[in-house]
Amino acid sequence: QSGKPVMFGVLTTDSVDQAIERAGTKAGNKGFSAALNAVEMVSLIREMQNGPAS
Repeated sequence: QSGKPVMFGVLTTDSVDQAIERAGTKAGNKGFSAALNAVEMVSLIREMQNGPAS
């Protein structure tokens, strides 16, 4: 095991229009949300290893 968090985000869509909508319009940007979750996981793992930041 690598000891590194891995995020796997897949957009399941039925059409190009639906994919475009999920990539940053009314439904929000799902890729951006996945990236934020990855950063949060790295921060959480570091905090668990080192204790809370002061």
